[in-house]
Amino acid sequence: MEENSRKRIGKRIGELRLMKGYTKQRLAKLTGISSASVTRIEAGRHSVGIDTLAKIARILDSTLEIVEDGKLRVERGKWVTERERILIQLKNIRIEKNFRQRKFAEMLGIACCNMSLIESAKRSTGSDIVSQIANLLNCRLEIVTNSERNTMAVKEIKNCKKLSQAEINFLKQNYREPLFFLTKRLGRSEIDIKSNLQKLKLRFRQ
Repeated sequence: MEENSRKRIGKRIGELRLMKGYTKQRLAKLTGISSASVTRIEAGRHSVGIDTLAKIARILDSTLEIVEDGKLRVERGKWVTERERILIQLKNIRIEKNFRQRKFAEMLGIACCNMSLIESAKRSTGSDIVSQIANLLNCRLEIVTNSERNTMAVKEIKNCKKLSQAEINFLKQNYREPLFFLTKRLGRSEIDIKSNLQKLKLRFRQ
């Protein structure tokens, strides 16, 4: 992880830890790492594995995410580990941006075979390299709280012209009266919303 990214994430961990009311010793115990390591991580002086970073995020009621242009990167699928989810997301972004794997590996200064292992998530991967990959793809590795994730998802729904199945499901899971939410808070017409709902054959509790 480049120094600025490491410090940014370390600072974020410290902020979230304090919000939870945890001491460094408490966080260390919950994550299974030493309190000295927690101190170094928060100061941006310690390289940490992506699995450990994901575990820290989870303990702090947050998730490790790829954020692209202020938007959460969401992939469909069932992931065995958070590492797999993050690395698959980055691989898909690389493909979308027409970077060949070999060329991208050269940009990172690593062997193509190592790039294959990283993208397949078959071995433990440091957050240093994950952050470098994200930076080259104009993305950021972020720790996002559940509240922030919710807000970002709602913002995406507000900005899009049509509702996708995933967006409808999100509203159904998070809001008791999604039709009211859409018409009053997002400024959509009730006719437009009902039309979308009918097309998707979904029924919401009114």
